[in-house]
Amino acid sequence: MLKAQKEYLSLLRNAFKRFPVAIAFAILSSFAIIFDFVELSKIFPKKTTFNQSLDFWLCIYPIAAMLIALATSLIQESRKSTRKMPQIITSVGWLLISATLVICKFTTDNYYDSKFINVVITSIFTISILAILIGPFWNQKNDNAFWVYCKKMGKQAPTINTIFSLLVPIILLAIIGAISESNKDLCIKAIILIFIFYIFTVSPILFMTGIPSIDKCIEETPTLKNFEITIKSKWFNISFDYFKFIILPLYAIYALTVHFYDIASLLQWSFSTRTIFYLAIISLVLALIIKNEYYPALINSEPSSEKKIARILSCTYFIPIVTATIAIIQRFSEYGVTENRITALALCIIICICAILDCIPKIIPSKYVIIISCLMLVSLAIGPTITRNAWLKNIKETLATEGYSTFPLSEKDAKEFFSNLWEKDGKKASITAYQVKELHSRHDEKLYQYFPKESDLADIVKKYRTISRTVKNDKIHTMPESFSKVAFVNYTFKDEEFVTRNDTLFFDYPLKDTDSTSSKVFSFHVFKQRWIDKDIKVLETEGARFEVEFIKFGQWENEKHQRERGLRLRGMLFME
Repeated sequence: MLKAQKEYLSLLRNAFKRFPVAIAFAILSSFAIIFDFVELSKIFPKKTTFNQSLDFWLCIYPIAAMLIALATSLIQESRKSTRKMPQIITSVGWLLISATLVICKFTTDNYYDSKFINVVITSIFTISILAILIGPFWNQKNDNAFWVYCKKMGKQAPTINTIFSLLVPIILLAIIGAISESNKDLCIKAIILIFIFYIFTVSPILFMTGIPSIDKCIEETPTLKNFEITIKSKWFNISFDYFKFIILPLYAIYALTVHFYDIASLLQWSFSTRTIFYLAIISLVLALIIKNEYYPALINSEPSSEKKIARILSCTYFIPIVTATIAIIQRFSEYGVTENRITALALCIIICICAILDCIPKIIPSKYVIIISCLMLVSLAIGPTITRNAWLKNIKETLATEGYSTFPLSEKDAKEFFSNLWEKDGKKASITAYQVKELHSRHDEKLYQYFPKESDLADIVKKYRTISRTVKNDKIHTMPESFSKVAFVNYTFKDEEFVTRNDTLFFDYPLKDTDSTSSKVFSFHVFKQRWIDKDIKVLETEGARFEVEFIKFGQWENEKHQRERGLRLRGMLFME
């Protein structure tokens, strides 16, 4: 135990020497987020643009700065450079860039500018993480050092984190025991602050202690892991390769199932796009995990079964990815363009290209990972603009097809346009309604060239528009002449118990007999004008009079474009 403690302390000291700037930013991250969590709301009690900008900046700046500083240190280590200038340039550069991005994000009202800034920030985080993994080995001719680097880091970091994470519950229990009786709020706040410090400072530092030396990774040759396990007993002693005889057969069964499903979908030309896409991605991930384990055999010049398996793996996810690509393209043709579909299609096409490249040079260089990531980020950046232009074009063409040429439409014309479209072509109406609703939620000015800006377009586009009508009256009741019975009513009607016809609401109220299971039904009706005038005090029918305390009618549309309605009635029912 003492030896292990000395070893971990040595690793910690080494991490502080190798990554001083990254560790400094790791410590700063906790202080920034704690300040944001505890003090910022006290200093700025009102929500302002500056307050929101500072809040967001405190969350992203120190974390990204830590990642950038760590990537810079590792790249310098691989090039045996000790210059301070690269760290200064990257740190100051990110400070200026982050401040500019945050200011632009919170001062623009344009949805697409804000979306683009989010993609830029995501890109910086993604490239920083990839630079930590791949940057030190960018100039290497193969992936040997990168493979050794990832394997060593994967082995050491979790072990160290597991050991040190045992300290957290002990600290928490100590704090709870010390102050829980006196101040519970202080106790909860202390626990939250400890977790923030552990997540944003302790964990990153412990991760850095597990990062192996770049030189040792370059010098070391990848070796195949021994997957053999031995089962011993009094009667037998069995040794077998669990990876080859358990994991590979399970993956083979999964791959065959996915292939059969994809072939059946292609033959029937009926695609469950989401299912096909996720099955393909799972096939890709599993194939890459297995291939990664067999990487040493793949680069070995001697023939082996592991080498053959590693070469075949690239073919196991090619058909699922192609099928997913076809399914997404068909989805485009049927339901139009969306940002998620553009991203998914871009991902499938890029993976198809990489699968082909994988079959030619036998090994995908780690550089492809950065290229793939950059292409995906580009698709995320341009996706909203492509989607917007496609949607506006479809809206314009649909309006022209329906005979509208004068814009923007009035609210009455907009309602008429969508009502007619729902009657003629429900699928087309559903697509157009979704596009108009989304663009309206983004306050897209180009949309308002065609539709009224001040109207509630989210409701106008519905097949069944939202209706909510309520009337309340005083609770003063007197027994009318010629009536001898009275009953208090507080009833929610089922959909089949009321209908709307010619701007009139008809409903039946079933009054059960107290002495039997039978019931007497009273039929009432309410004209639309009475709802508008809020003049629904008395409802009369043959043999009964109803004095209304409260009546509410509602209509809305569910996600499947189906109408749902409700009617609630409360008051006194007088009967002969």
